[in-house]
Amino acid sequence: MIYQYIAPSPILQEFVRDYLIAHFTFEKGEHIPYKPYSPKPEHTITFLPKGNLTISDPLKGVEQVAPSVSICGQQVSRYNFYLSQEYLMLRVHFQPGALYRLLQIPLLEFRDCWFDAGSVINNEVVGVNDRLAHCLSYTEMIDVVEDYLKNKLRKVKADLHPLDKIAACLYTNPSRFSLDWLARQACLCPRQFNRKFTERMGVGPKLYSRLVRFYKSYQYKEAHPDDDWLSIALLFNYTDYQHMVKDFREFAGVNPNLWINQDNQSPERILKLE
Repeated sequence: MIYQYIAPSPILQEFVRDYLIAHFTFEKGEHIPYKPYSPKPEHTITFLPKGNLTISDPLKGVEQVAPSVSICGQQVSRYNFYLSQEYLMLRVHFQPGALYRLLQIPLLEFRDCWFDAGSVINNEVVGVNDRLAHCLSYTEMIDVVEDYLKNKLRKVKADLHPLDKIAACLYTNPSRFSLDWLARQACLCPRQFNRKFTERMGVGPKLYSRLVRFYKSYQYKEAHPDDDWLSIALLFNYTDYQHMVKDFREFAGVNPNLWINQDNQSPERILKLE
């Protein structure tokens, strides 16, 4: 079993941030914990060569069985993932703007949705998933996906846009910023900047920055469990603890402590893979 982030080969680093491979096997009749999944600043293609995934919206009470290969744009809502007895997943996390360059479709269309990749791209991507199911190692799985991406991205004509670089900077440092200042860096007026940023990222720059800050604050707490939440809130430029709680309630549906407790019951943590 494995739960591991893997860096892409150098030739793909302009487009791919990393890969995540997760492979869980539970005994028959064993309780399978759900995976609480809050918004992360990412665009993905997810391959499911073995098992299946049920995506549940705890607020709306709506469930969806994920396609064998799915495309997901920017997530803004909390979901719960329910896994099958054996579950093998390989997810591609793209660099900001890279999925838009690949698809040439406004990513607002993919926000908070898991689309069947075969219907968006073509059935070749479904063939990749079939090959993954027969791989003999995780390394071989990465090679199969990288061969596919190299061939696909070789045909991408759109160059890296200044907006992609700005999104990458916001991912690294989601501090407070002036929309006017960011627009000037992209040589656009604020209205154009907001529209084009939303087109490429699936959300506007202010919401994107909030998502990054929320994500990085709970990541920091997981890495530094003894640090108090107020210190973390101030470290990530929240005005106070309650300001941070507002983001947690919007994006995770619960307060910070409850979110960490729920996340600690995820399959990879129960199985001690992370």
